[in-house]
Amino acid sequence: MLIKNARIGAQSVDLRIGHTVQAIARQLEATPDETVLDARGGELLPGLRDHHMHLFAAAAAHESVDCNVGAGTLSQCRELLAARLHHASGSDWIRGVDYQEQQVGELDRWRLDELCPSRPVRIQHRSGKVWVCNSLALQELGFKDGDGIEGLETDGGGALTGRIVRNDSLLAERMRRAKANRPPDIAAYSRLLASYGIVGITDTSASNSQATVEDFRRLSASGNLQQQVSLMGGDDLDSGYLKILLDEDSLPDLTDLIRRINLARHRGRNVAFHCVTHVELVFALAALAEAVPREQGFDRIEHGGVVVDEIARRLADLGLPVITQPGFLFSKGDQYLTDLTGSELGNLYRFAGLQRLGVCVVASSDAPYGPVNPWQVIASAATRRTRGGEMLGGDEQVTAEEALRGYLTPSNGLNQNVSFAQARVIKVGMPADLCVLKGAWSLRRGAAGGLEVRATLIGGSVVFDSGQDR
Repeated sequence: MLIKNARIGAQSVDLRIGHTVQAIARQLEATPDETVLDARGGELLPGLRDHHMHLFAAAAAHESVDCNVGAGTLSQCRELLAARLHHASGSDWIRGVDYQEQQVGELDRWRLDELCPSRPVRIQHRSGKVWVCNSLALQELGFKDGDGIEGLETDGGGALTGRIVRNDSLLAERMRRAKANRPPDIAAYSRLLASYGIVGITDTSASNSQATVEDFRRLSASGNLQQQVSLMGGDDLDSGYLKILLDEDSLPDLTDLIRRINLARHRGRNVAFHCVTHVELVFALAALAEAVPREQGFDRIEHGGVVVDEIARRLADLGLPVITQPGFLFSKGDQYLTDLTGSELGNLYRFAGLQRLGVCVVASSDAPYGPVNPWQVIASAATRRTRGGEMLGGDEQVTAEEALRGYLTPSNGLNQNVSFAQARVIKVGMPADLCVLKGAWSLRRGAAGGLEVRATLIGGSVVFDSGQDR
């Protein structure tokens, strides 16, 4: 294939590509049988990599009822949620996501029964920590009052409230038993990712196992998943990062955690810590201080929701990158202004301040919990504006180029000794994983959130084409 009239920085160039970039010149002539893609002056970038997301959950959320109903009175928000549930497609199970108690109040089985009595419903809280089922759903799943199962919340009288807390595996297993778990359309979601210029992802789900590896292999072999995938997961994953999910309300025994880290080290695995709060981050650093030191590769901090200067300096000394999600500032920022204290807000999803202190910071999505569109994430890192237009930590703003850079770094999800500080560049011999923008970056960077992709290529094959005339 020949890509004509592409812009790389200040230059207009043509590229001949196979599986790799074979030639770059100001002008190349197409051979008689060669496919030509006219970039029309669009910027050519290495394909983007999202280093923190949850593919299956994101694909399912894409097909789910959006329970974020926006502003209004409690009764108005509940009426809108009831209408969305009523008009949900299909006739069986309804799956909802991004429920926020600030909008519709606390949900339980009885409230959901009022909102949607005729179909089994499960709705995920915006934090991802809680699912709420109505009575029909509990019945279909075989849950009964007095079951005494971990994660099943009960009221003062022992009755199930319908809330399942931090036990996604329990819900998934019961959904399988009930034959109610329709798999999401991964092919459609892969096309969506490609439309944003995304050529690779790291799935950071703590529950990933060797069975998940096989699931991903089948999806890739069938062509339903076009992106390159790195996995992290639990203790039974043979390779890739050990994902340690820390929750300050139920922290693990420190000695047990150190033992898990040491076992991962022995198996050649590095460690990725889920650390949203200050307490979780301090706990992770305490475990690392007592564990076997890293011999090679790089551990990671996922999220870094709240990082004070003292902790940032320790992260820099240890060479720990922070894989953060500035998209939350837009999607959830208005609620942060209500829920968090001044000191927390000042250290929320930091970027520029961490870089000044020597921490490598990489922007990512955390889809489905944050917006998956990388251009929206980049814009959020640059503006730090909430949906309502308020600014959160203006001194943490970075340029759109700095935020984009994190999406251009190599994957280190398989414990490669690769630093996020290294950005991929377009050169002869590199894999032909490419993203062509509509227009030059220099002209569009100020409106990154609305930026459009002309075409995306993986291994030299076009996996997304906007349909623009060639």
